Amino acid sequence: MARFIRKPLVSDTAVRSITLSGTSQRTTPRLSDHTKLGGAHGSNDDRYRSLFNSIDAGFCVIEMKFDGSGLPFDYRFIEVNDAFVSQTGLHDATGKWMRTLAPDHEQHWFDIYGKVALTGEAVRFENKADALDHRWYDVHAFRIGPSEDHQVGILFTDITARKKAERQQQILVGELGHRMKNAMAMVQAIATRTLRGVSERDAVDAFAHDLLLGAELVIGESEAVIRAVADAHAERARFKLWGPELNLDPNAALSITLLLHELATNAVKYGALSVPEGVIDVNWSHDGAVLVLDWIESGGPPVSKPDRKGFGSRLISEGIVGTKDVKKSYTPLGFTAEFRAPLALIQTRT
Repeated sequence: MARFIRKPLVSDTAVRSITLSGTSQRTTPRLSDHTKLGGAHGSNDDRYRSLFNSIDAGFCVIEMKFDGSGLPFDYRFIEVNDAFVSQTGLHDATGKWMRTLAPDHEQHWFDIYGKVALTGEAVRFENKADALDHRWYDVHAFRIGPSEDHQVGILFTDITARKKAERQQQILVGELGHRMKNAMAMVQAIATRTLRGVSERDAVDAFAHDLLLGAELVIGESEAVIRAVADAHAERARFKLWGPELNLDPNAALSITLLLHELATNAVKYGALSVPEGVIDVNWSHDGAVLVLDWIESGGPPVSKPDRKGFGSRLISEGIVGTKDVKKSYTPLGFTAEFRAPLALIQTRT
């Protein structure tokens, strides 16, 4: 669909100074015509001709052709500027018909220009021309001369690169929205469990947003992700973090965040963080193929395997990004766990 904006890019008077010079309005000199026109009028023609040949935008004057029923079906190029070829890919267009140069050119282009030629109503729009190498154009079209001449001036710019960028942005925004929607559902589930004693829904949602909207918790470097969770549960002296730097995929960053959040919550309630002297070591390493993350609690009370499995236990058992490669140990010295996941599922793809 063409998008119309009724805002001229250049005055019709300026264009008429080029195309309607001479002794009659039906006389239409080309931009490349070097015929000397006398007096100040000729000087103005030269000035405008130089202007349109120096701009990056394409410019042309066309003559519409209508069938017996008055419907537009072709147009001929009367004149073109120097940028015309680079903007359209059409060579030696002057004097030729569009159906000859691009037989598959869409009918809506002829309809738009035909209406301009008949009504004299200028239009500004954006449209795609598949027959011209699938290019997008920003176009300003306006009638030149009397209606019986059926001539239209067209000032246009190739905006294909901008359209591709907009499309890519739409895809990225859609993907981000999808990820955020799924991530928020997961985080709110954890928040609801963690804050189950809070009756106000707003408090639960606020916690979920705070956890999710920290950029380092959605995508980022491994230590920043782990440190953010640790700092949310205890002072830094209570956690010992060590491991190589990894750029985490957003899904992996979220999975690790939720997993460590659950482990830390349990440690605050039952484990090493429930007593002043308890500490937790979080180590991670890889051999180039598999990530290994260790959670080791010490200095806390003796722990034992829970009698029942709640949501938190099931989340921990899912492991990193749902691999379920988890080893847990409940000993008098403290709780430990080892998580493994393919490195290909953890790191960002470049």
